[in-house]
Amino acid sequence: MERRKPPLAPSRLGLDRPVPHLNPVRARNQFMEGGSVSRTEVRSPILDSWQRSRFWGVDADRIEAPYNADFDPHSRLTTAARPVLDRLSDALHDTPMCLILTDSRGRVRDRRTGDRALHRHLDDISLAPGFSYAEEHVGTNGIGTAAEEGCTSHVFGSEHFSERLQRVSCAAAPIRNPASGRVLGLIDLTSWQHSASPLMVALVREAAADIEERLLDIGSERERAALRAFLTSRPSSRRALVTLTDGLLLADAAATEMLSPADHRRLREIAEDLHKHPEQRLLLSDGRTVQVRGEPVAGSARGASPAGYLIELRVIAERREPAARPAPRALRLPGVSGSTPVFRGVVAQLVRNCEQSRWTLVDGEAGTGKLELVRATHRYVNPAGPLAVHDAADARGGTASWLRTVFQDLADDQGTVVLRHLDLLPAPVLGQLDAVLRATAGRSGWVTALLTRDRRTATASGTSPIDPPQGAPDQWRGAAAASAFASLTGRFSAEVTVPPLRHRTADIPALAANLLARHTRDGGETSCTDAALRALSRAPWPGNVRQLEGSLRYAAAHRSGPAIDDTDLPPALLSQAQHPLSAWESTERDMIVQALLDHGGDKSKAARSLGISRATIYRKITAYGIRVGAEKG
Repeated sequence: MERRKPPLAPSRLGLDRPVPHLNPVRARNQFMEGGSVSRTEVRSPILDSWQRSRFWGVDADRIEAPYNADFDPHSRLTTAARPVLDRLSDALHDTPMCLILTDSRGRVRDRRTGDRALHRHLDDISLAPGFSYAEEHVGTNGIGTAAEEGCTSHVFGSEHFSERLQRVSCAAAPIRNPASGRVLGLIDLTSWQHSASPLMVALVREAAADIEERLLDIGSERERAALRAFLTSRPSSRRALVTLTDGLLLADAAATEMLSPADHRRLREIAEDLHKHPEQRLLLSDGRTVQVRGEPVAGSARGASPAGYLIELRVIAERREPAARPAPRALRLPGVSGSTPVFRGVVAQLVRNCEQSRWTLVDGEAGTGKLELVRATHRYVNPAGPLAVHDAADARGGTASWLRTVFQDLADDQGTVVLRHLDLLPAPVLGQLDAVLRATAGRSGWVTALLTRDRRTATASGTSPIDPPQGAPDQWRGAAAASAFASLTGRFSAEVTVPPLRHRTADIPALAANLLARHTRDGGETSCTDAALRALSRAPWPGNVRQLEGSLRYAAAHRSGPAIDDTDLPPALLSQAQHPLSAWESTERDMIVQALLDHGGDKSKAARSLGISRATIYRKITAYGIRVGAEKG
């Protein structure tokens, strides 16, 4: 029976109390103008969120929240939250407050508003069911920032990144699975800015705790029985401990460190035979062998099938170490430049996975050089072995022949097979490729799949990053594609993320030298001046190494001397705008950069040549973040 709580009066919530601020208005204005902001002027979580919002390219003047109405109104989360929302909405009736329930990604699932004016305003800013208030879409806000930080967050009025959110204040708390601790959703309280109170934080924390309590109460008898067995056995067990049910896997710290996602699937396959063979052996994806000993967890009804299995794991054979290789610090791949710690770590992981033939997902933004890294890793580890690259984009010309070729190379059992752009495949082909991978899972050679981060996210969430064929949209997007994609990627036991170029700018000088040498045809050498290298290091590089390569080729073709100077670089690299530019804004920026270059950085002369005032060109230079050589007034 649900534990009832008395309604809280508005005065008990502190709705009439003013909210203390540091100086967020001035700090935000300074931040938006590109200035530095001290943490004494604005709270640290807010400043961190502003920086993330700028990184995501959030528009500070508009709300562009994506919409997806495809959600289950009877999910476990919404079922557990409904009585709590009912009770709190009764308490907040006729107050300028709104209760909001979202999933773990900030997508609104339920909304309860006690004030009509506030209800209309929330509709205007898309804070409504179906819309996502993730930080990457709308910037700093209670929901998105709590989801990003994984803890309770409160954002008052002018602390919001978006100008459109300045009139409201909000507090949100994560709702966690009581068994696994995983965030399932968030509960948010939003009010007018002038009605906000720090006590909103206490209210959402209490609401989240109530929902978590109900989540535990409405769990199935099988899950509760498995959870009780796990909690009872954990203190006395000296081995890694796992509990398995049809829809739940609980693991202690030792088992979590021991098992990869691929091992979870193999463990489930073994669990089906534990009632016949309670002791078995399992070869882990990292090469170790463990003894698996399981016992059934009794269900609630007499004679019922087991609720699950309580499994103990013990390592009985360590992995065989490959032949010694140079330490990561000294490791150099042929044709690859990079010495930053984050890049060295990626190289070391790839070499280790190739040596152990661990199937590897190589993830990263477009243009980060994933294929070049994999090619270089293969040449380093297995220089005499064959390398086959299969691009899913080629499957559109005939999926049957493409799949047949992939199967032949995988079945050959030698060398490295690289699968590119799997995130472009429709659900039926993903399923067929999954069957091919399953049939060749025992091959001894290395298999890698290269995934582009934005498209991978879209595919995994059930939305297609490309247009589906006319008449067959269900095959290309939705739950079918997401399920097929998850099954296929689950066959890879390791994952490596190649960092974007903006996260390893210290590698740019070596990268530039390597790329210029690659494209020099006359046998001569082309280098960059210090000014050019500084400009290259300041650029944001949304196109990563591919954009750097194109920029250097442009500069080499337009240089006026033996070395590339900053004035030879594409105009886009000589500015750092605070938001994505429209086609017209890009054209305007390039005209201003060129005028400044033509007049040696003299702003007055550049303004006169463009037919604009000095004030206008100063404003445009600041807005576009233009930096050109020696600057003159």
